[in-house]
Amino acid sequence: MWSGPRNISTALMRSWGSRPDAYVCDEPFYAHYLEHTGIEHPGREEVLASQERDWRKVVQWLTGPIPEGRTVFYQKHMAHHLLPRIGREW
Repeated sequence: MWSGPRNISTALMRSWGSRPDAYVCDEPFYAHYLEHTGIEHPGREEVLASQERDWRKVVQWLTGPIPEGRTVFYQKHMAHHLLPRIGREW
């Protein structure tokens, strides 16, 4: 799901996350976004240290097998995290 700030995206993500067959990921391009924009957000250093920054690796993970053997892969994306440098072919 592609979303924007301040709407029901987190509620939807939590709803999908309550399903035993669903794997949920939250804003997978966030670290790349923070690294390449220089924006100071709360928890910036923790995000940069714990999440993948290479958008190509993120795309590979997002389009690969669903983690943990689940059958549903719910991806919560923020539209503004999709920087112009990120390919759209995936």
